[in-house]
Amino acid sequence: MRRKADSWYYARPSDDLVARRSPPYFDYGDLVTVSGTLRRPEPFGGFDYPAYLAAQGIAGIMSADSAEVAGESGGWRKWPYSLRGRLSESIEDTIPYPQSALGQALLLGLRGDLPPEMVQDFRGTGTPHLLAISGLHVGVLVVMFLAASAWLFGRRGFYFLAVPLIAVWAYALVSGMPPSVVRAAVMGSVYLVAVGIGRPGSILPALALSAGLMTVISPEIVQRVSFQLSFAAMAGIALTQPFIPRWSPESTAPGRSWWAPLALPMVRAPLMMLIISWSAMLATWPLLAFNFREVALPGIIVTVLALPAMPFIMAGTLAAAAVGLVSTTLGQFIGWMVWAPTSYLIELVKIAPKWTLQTDWAGNWLVAVWYLALGASLLLLKPGRLGWLWSRVKDQAGELTRRPMEPAKTLPIITGAVFMTAAAIALWWQVGTGGDGDLHVYFLDVGQGDSALIVTPEGRQVLVDGGPAPDSAIRALSEAMPEGDRSLDLVVVTHLDADHSRGLIDVLDQYEVGAIVAGTESSTASMYAQWQAGVERNKVDVVSVHQGYALDLGSRVVAEVLNPRSGISGGGSANNDALVLRMTYGSVSFLLTADIEAQTESLLALMGAGIESTVLKVAYHGSKASSTAGFIDAVGPAVALISVGGDNSFGHPNDEVIGRLMRQIGGENIYRTDRHGDVEFVTDGVELWVETQR
Repeated sequence: MRRKADSWYYARPSDDLVARRSPPYFDYGDLVTVSGTLRRPEPFGGFDYPAYLAAQGIAGIMSADSAEVAGESGGWRKWPYSLRGRLSESIEDTIPYPQSALGQALLLGLRGDLPPEMVQDFRGTGTPHLLAISGLHVGVLVVMFLAASAWLFGRRGFYFLAVPLIAVWAYALVSGMPPSVVRAAVMGSVYLVAVGIGRPGSILPALALSAGLMTVISPEIVQRVSFQLSFAAMAGIALTQPFIPRWSPESTAPGRSWWAPLALPMVRAPLMMLIISWSAMLATWPLLAFNFREVALPGIIVTVLALPAMPFIMAGTLAAAAVGLVSTTLGQFIGWMVWAPTSYLIELVKIAPKWTLQTDWAGNWLVAVWYLALGASLLLLKPGRLGWLWSRVKDQAGELTRRPMEPAKTLPIITGAVFMTAAAIALWWQVGTGGDGDLHVYFLDVGQGDSALIVTPEGRQVLVDGGPAPDSAIRALSEAMPEGDRSLDLVVVTHLDADHSRGLIDVLDQYEVGAIVAGTESSTASMYAQWQAGVERNKVDVVSVHQGYALDLGSRVVAEVLNPRSGISGGGSANNDALVLRMTYGSVSFLLTADIEAQTESLLALMGAGIESTVLKVAYHGSKASSTAGFIDAVGPAVALISVGGDNSFGHPNDEVIGRLMRQIGGENIYRTDRHGDVEFVTDGVELWVETQR
C-alpha cells in the first residue's frame, strides 16, 4: 500500500497467490512488496465504486501478480492486532460453531466465519447492524460497564467512569480500530465525561462537539452513512438516559430478602435494554430508509428482542476468550454459558419473518419530518411526566424484594436448583461423551468434495476427509456433533486433493484430534505443504497405513484398509492411491472409496467377497472415470451415496454411472448430498435406517 498525492493506492494479492502461503498470510505491520497493474476502479451494477473508494482516500486498485514480505513495521499498533488474532483463535477453541462465529463478529468485528445463511437471516430481518461493530455496540458496552461500575464502586469516584472508559477504548483497539468504532468510542467517551461532571443533560451538545471535531479532521466523514448511523444511534441511546429509572441497589435495607441483590438488577436490566433498543432503532430508521431504499419491517421488533442478549454474548465471549488463552478447558466451561444467548439470537433471526418495505419514495423530507417528530415526542415524554410510571414500577419491585422467605420455603427452592443443575450437567456429560449403542455414519454436505463422520456405538468419533473449503467440515460438524463437542478420536485423510483435505486443516486447528490415519501422502499433492504445516502446528501423531491394516474402532466396529497397496502405486491418476476403507458392524458394512478410478476398482474387484458392502460411497463423486459395472456388481450394494456439489462444473455425477446404479439398486436407494443434504445411516448391526437433511 503506497500513498501518493493524498490518495491511497490499494493492492490485494489474488486468491491463488494467497493459497500458496500458510495462514496467517499477512500480519499487520508487514512491509509487502507487490507487483501488478495498477488501475482505476470502475462503477458496476449501478454502484459508484470509484466514489465509494474516493471517500476513503483510495484512488486505485491492483490485482497483484506476486507478493513478498519484505520486513516488519507497525510499532505499538501491532500488538492489538496480534491480541485480536489470539482472541479469535481462543473463541474458536472454547465456543461451539456457529455460535463462535457470531461471537467473533460481535466482539471482534470478524465476520469471515459466519455461515452465509446466517448473514442472510440478519439481512432479511433488518438486523445486519447487529453484526457490524458501530455506535450500537459501543452504546451497549458503555451502558453495560457503567451499570457494572456503579454496582461495584458506586456512582462517584474515579473508578465509576474509568472502568467503562478503559473498556470502550480497549474494545476499539481489539476490534481493529475501524472508523465506525473510533467514532463511536469518541462519542461514548464524551458521554462518559458528561456523566462524570454531572451534566448528562448536555450530552447532545457534547456529541455535536465530538462530531464537529471529527468533521474538522476529516470533512468527507459527513457524507458517510456509517458516520450518520453511528451518531444517530449514540444520540438516541444518550437521550434515553433520563428515562431509565435509577434504581440504586437498596438490597441491604431492613426487611429485604437475601435474594434482593439478584432480583433488582434482573428486573432493571431488561427494561434498560428495551428502552435502548427502541431508541437506537427509532433514531436510525429514517437514515436506513433513505440510503438503502428498503427497510426490513421486523427490524425494530427483532432488535428489541435481540438486544437483551447482546451484553451476555459480548461479555461471555470476552470472558471465554480471555480465560481460554490460559486454559482451554476452563474457557470451554464459560463457552457453554455463552451458547444459550448466542443460540437464542441465531434462532431468533432464523424464525423471524423476512418482510421488507421498499422505500424508494423516501427523501430528505422523511428524515426532517421524522427527527422533528422525535424531538416533539421527547419534549412531551420528559421524565417528569412519566414519574408516576417509574414510581409504580419501583414500588412494585421494592415490595417484591421486601417479602421475606421462610427457611421452610427457601430450602426446597435451593435444593431444587441444585438438583436441576446437577441433572443438566449429567445430561450434558452423557450426550457429549457417550454413544447410544448404534453405529452412525454421516455423509456431510460439503459441496463438491467428500467428508464423513463416523460415531461408533460407544461414542468414538472419526472424521474421514474434510471437504473443499477451509470451514466446510467445521460447519457440517456443528450440525452433526453434540453442541460444544470439540474432540475427534481419529481423523482419516484419504488423499491430499483439496476437495477432500482442505477443510481438515481448520479441523486440526479447532478440534482436539487424537490421531491421524493417512495413506500415501504425495509431496506433489496440492495441499501437501499446508497439510504438513497444520499437522506440525498441532502436534498430532500420523499413522501411515496400507492394504492389510485394520482399524479397531471398538464395539465390534472394524475398518479394513483395502488401498493403497504397500509399495505399489495404483498407476495413472494419483486418485488410484487414495485410502479405501471397508467398515463393518455386525452384518452391515460400508465401503468408502474416496476418489479411486477404474484401474484400482478392477484390482479391488479381484478380492471378491472381500469388498461386498451394504452401503457404497460412490467413488470420485460419480465421475465417469469410476464406478464400472464390474465393480458395482462385485460390491453388490443395497444403498449408494454420492457426495457431490450441486450444479458443479465437472458434470458429476455422470449419467451413465447413475444408470448403472439404478439398474443395480433402483433410484430410490441412491442418495446425493446435493439433493438430500447431510445423509445419516444408522445401524444396530442388523438393520439399517437412513435419515436425510432435506
